[in-house]
Parts: sequence; structure tokens; C-alpha cells
Amino acid sequence: MTVRKPPVIFLVTVTAAGIFATNMYVPSLPAIAIDLAASERAVQFTMTAFLIVFAVFQLVYGPLADRYGRKRIMLGGLTIFMIANVIAASAQSIEWLLVARVLQAVGACAGLVISRAMVRDTYERGESARIMAYLGMGSGVSSSVAPLLGGALQGWTGDWRSSFVFMSVFTLGPMLVLALTVRETLRREDAARGGLGGMVRDYFSLLRTPEYMLFSVGAAMMNATFFAFLTTAPFILINVVGASPERLGVVLLYITTGFFVGNLVVSRIGARFPLERMILGGSTLCFAGVAIFTVLALGGARSEEAIALPMLLFGLGNGFVLPPSSVIAVSVRPQVAGTASALYGFNAFGLGALGTVVAGLISNDTQVPLGLAMMAMTGMAVVFFATGTIITRRRDVARLRG
Repeated sequence: MTVRKPPVIFLVTVTAAGIFATNMYVPSLPAIAIDLAASERAVQFTMTAFLIVFAVFQLVYGPLADRYGRKRIMLGGLTIFMIANVIAASAQSIEWLLVARVLQAVGACAGLVISRAMVRDTYERGESARIMAYLGMGSGVSSSVAPLLGGALQGWTGDWRSSFVFMSVFTLGPMLVLALTVRETLRREDAARGGLGGMVRDYFSLLRTPEYMLFSVGAAMMNATFFAFLTTAPFILINVVGASPERLGVVLLYITTGFFVGNLVVSRIGARFPLERMILGGSTLCFAGVAIFTVLALGGARSEEAIALPMLLFGLGNGFVLPPSSVIAVSVRPQVAGTASALYGFNAFGLGALGTVVAGLISNDTQVPLGLAMMAMTGMAVVFFATGTIITRRRDVARLRG
């Protein structure tokens, strides 16, 4: 039976809702600290907590979506997300904002993890890379537009709560499309069985698959690099460059431009070139970008350009890394695509949370500590991808000989 494909624009917007929740409020972090009488680290922890919960609950949504269908589980997650935004917009203390951010994460991750599974349900492996690239472009644009909007709303209203109000309004669109027009993409005969025991077995089977783990964790290290930069950059812009934290949106625009271009290229060539080759080349570009960032910092460069331009190269490389990595993740065992997508997301945002912890421990008085941390994380990613590529090639050669 042919499954009706969900509109790509719907998949992009439902993914964007989760991206907005991640970083739209970042330009307002200093304002939140002042308004709620909280320390910088306490405010940064609202990002760390979000990422940890975002990662963990993907492990819940994936198996549920494999067993009970994509549509109803995603709709439930978006409902929780809407409620969380209301709580955040009315928070009067850092503790209540933290509660709201935790609930935001519980709801927001549903769209991200289930949209990848929907792509795997309705497209072949080669075509999936093209669709994932479109989602990647949408995510890249969202990750850039979100802090720009957040900074603009902060400037226009003088109130950090306006970002959470905006997210509530934005999410209404994909919620209505999902409820009224999108059909279930999981075939009844493909639904997973076995209850909790089956879920655990599915996860362990993926953990024992070297190809899956190497590419999944490698992509997660790139995510950790980005989130370490994201949570440190507003304070570096103030302390080092002397710019306002709202300029973070402009700096992220450079990253997004590179990411968009990389995704655009992948959307055109993804079906013609080996996914592993694109990932390895892209990760090398990422490492080159953060190495240049670090060298400029060591040389005493203290300008916005010295931060933004090297990160443009990092964004370009990531555009070649993330879409193919997600395709590999959900294609290793197509019958549990939701579970595979969930573990992929858990790795990505779990290590992303680790990146924010690292950011909270390093000095914001210069870019050097951040640059060295990013070099270490991207360097590990290159090693993981290279090892995964070697294993994949050996497997393919053995298959041809057999």
C-alpha cells in the first residue's frame, strides 16, 4: 500500500518549532538574568536542562511512534510544547522558567524525531538524503532567524517573554496542518511489536551497530561544537568585542549561510555520491573553520569578523555532514526508523548539552578557550567519521566478494 507523503513544508515548519525553542531566547539571556535576579550560569543552565530533556525524551518518542503511529504522538508533543510556552511567558522566577524550559523540551523534540521517521517511511534511501537536506536547510534558516527574531523582539518590546509568545503563535500552524491534513505514514504491518522489552532490544541492536554509532556520535560532536559556541558567543560579544548580545543573530547568520549552501549542494548531489564521502569532506571543513577561529584568537583578533567568518566555514561543512548522517541513522534498520531517529537525536542533543556545560566552565574573556574546546570536539568527529567510512567500505567490499 502506498503511503501519502506529508508536505515538505509541514516537515520543515514542525522541525523549525523545535529549533526556535532551542535558541530564540538566547539574545535575551542577559536580560533574563537581570529581570529574574539570576546569575549568568543559572540562566545558561536553562539551555543545558532543555538540551538534556530534549535528548532523553527523543528516546521515548521514537519507540512510541514506531508502535502507535507518527501522527498522534507528534500531536501530543506539540500540545505539551504550546502549554510550556504559556508557562515560560508568565514565569516570575528562574525556577519557573526552568520548569517551562523542561516542558518545552518534552514537547519540542516530538516534531524533530518523528519528522525524520516520516521521511524514512515515505522515501527511498537516496531520495531521503535530498529531503533531509531540505529539512536541514529549513533548520539552518530557523537557527539563524530565531535569534534574529528573538533579538528584534527583545529590542522592540523590551521584554524577553515576547519570544515565548511568538513560539506559541508559530506552532499553531503545523499543529492545525497535522491535525487536519497529514495522514499517518506508518504502515500497520510495519508497526513495531514487543512492548518495553522490544524497545530495549531495538536500542541495544542499534548500540551494537558500529556504522550507526560512529556516524551518529560524530554528528553529535558537531552539535556539541555548535551549542558550545551558541551559549558562549553572547558573552564573548559583550566582553571581548564590545558589541550587544543581539549581534549574536548576525554572527549566526554567517553560520546559517554556510549551512544553507552545504545543504543545497547535498540536495542536488545526494543521490549521486556516497553519503560517507560527503560526511568526511564536510567534517574536514568544519575542523578547518574552528582551527582558523582559534588561530585568529591566539593572534589577538577581537573583531566580530574574526568570530563570524571562520564559523561560516564550520556551517558550510556541517551542511555536508548532518543530512547524510541522519539518513544513515534511519536506514540501518528501516523497520525501527523512529527508534533509530530517537537515538540519533538523543546523541545529538545529549552531547549538545555537554557542549553547553563545557561552555559554562570556560572563560568568556577571550575566544581562545572556546576555540580549543571546539577544535577538540570537531577533531573527534572527524576521527569517528573516518572510522565509520573505513568500516562501511570494508563491508561493501566483503559483500561484493561474497
